[in-house]
Amino acid sequence: MVTIPRRFPQTNPGELRKMDTTDIQIDIERKYEQLLNYLTDYIYTVTIKEGVALDTTHGPGCASVTGYTSDDYKKEPDLWYRMVHHKDRAKVLNQARMAIAGIEVGPLEHRIVHKDGTVRWIRNKIAVTKDETGNRVAYVGLINDITDLKKAEAAAALRTRQLIQADKLASLGTLVSGIAHEINNPNSFILLNVQLFSRIWKDIVPILDAYYAENGDFSIAGMLYSGAKEKIGQSIDGVLKGSERIQNITKNLTEYARADSNTLNEPVEINKVVEVAILITGNLIKKSTNNFKVEYGKDLPLIRGNAQQLEQVVINLINNACQSLRDPSAEIKISTYYNAQRNKVRIKVEDQGVGIEPEDLRHIMDPFFTTKRDLGGTGLGLSVSNNIVKSHGGTLIISSKPNQGSTARVSFTAGDTRLPADTPAV
Repeated sequence: MVTIPRRFPQTNPGELRKMDTTDIQIDIERKYEQLLNYLTDYIYTVTIKEGVALDTTHGPGCASVTGYTSDDYKKEPDLWYRMVHHKDRAKVLNQARMAIAGIEVGPLEHRIVHKDGTVRWIRNKIAVTKDETGNRVAYVGLINDITDLKKAEAAAALRTRQLIQADKLASLGTLVSGIAHEINNPNSFILLNVQLFSRIWKDIVPILDAYYAENGDFSIAGMLYSGAKEKIGQSIDGVLKGSERIQNITKNLTEYARADSNTLNEPVEINKVVEVAILITGNLIKKSTNNFKVEYGKDLPLIRGNAQQLEQVVINLINNACQSLRDPSAEIKISTYYNAQRNKVRIKVEDQGVGIEPEDLRHIMDPFFTTKRDLGGTGLGLSVSNNIVKSHGGTLIISSKPNQGSTARVSFTAGDTRLPADTPAV
């Protein structure tokens, strides 16, 4: 049999009977208070008389949680309420009123503003004390600082959302690849045949022209040949160019959706990156603005990085610019250029959209922060873009004024190589 040692001096029954009942009660209360102090960060007591709070006493542990001492609370009776975060004051006041009324209330988690100005989270558990007649004489508040717990919960929730979003993006990549494949198959058939029809038309036009010269005008597909000749040629050429455009879009979508190598040491042509991004977002651009401009810098140095990741950055910036516009007449302008003095290759995306409020601009790179939740914004675009740019040793700077528009500036250190002088600008 194992004997468990006692923490406190043993008292034999004879001695216990000799102890005064009041002394025993005091000893029990003292040990109870010690236990509460161990389980809580600090305790406060509110004295009640005839349903009214008369006085509040804050235990010595209050300074470590709130920054205020017991004397501070004595000097300022309303301090307990003022330190509560303004968004939580109503529910804290309601908890106090219910306790004074003798209504049992559960633990309440709320924010307080520490003396140093930081916001902290506490859990407030109230226990009502009654006298022998059942009248409410006080209630005791047991306070626990749960700031670290809340931060851990928020971090865990953020990781969960990021995993969900990453899973969605991975699924979307697979879906895009599949759709692109399904579109490309019939389009390949169209492209092959329209090229054949184009050659046939070019071969047959001289024969039709000779017939027209000898016999005069004639009907073809319900139209006079003199008027139909140019239209048919334009139609065939239009189908050919449209099919080639579909092929380019599906090719770029497939490349964009594929898992990249994560290699950041490939030679990258910034103009090509912007060209691909514009091609992918072309439909959104057309829907958003009638005033879209692009200025490609000539003979730009190559940079070292990952073209696919940088395409994602430019796509995100274009999406943001398009979503910020209030009417189609507003301008979006993209420009690339080289700052030789600083040896930087730069991309600038400007829009004449609604702009960003200064208080929002401070958080614009934060994960999941968005001012366009109603437009389907996830708050990940700029955060992801900023991380990609940083991984390339570059910088992404957003400047904005409400109702005047925004400008995104991306800057990278140029590599050692340049495009040949005879390379045409895209």
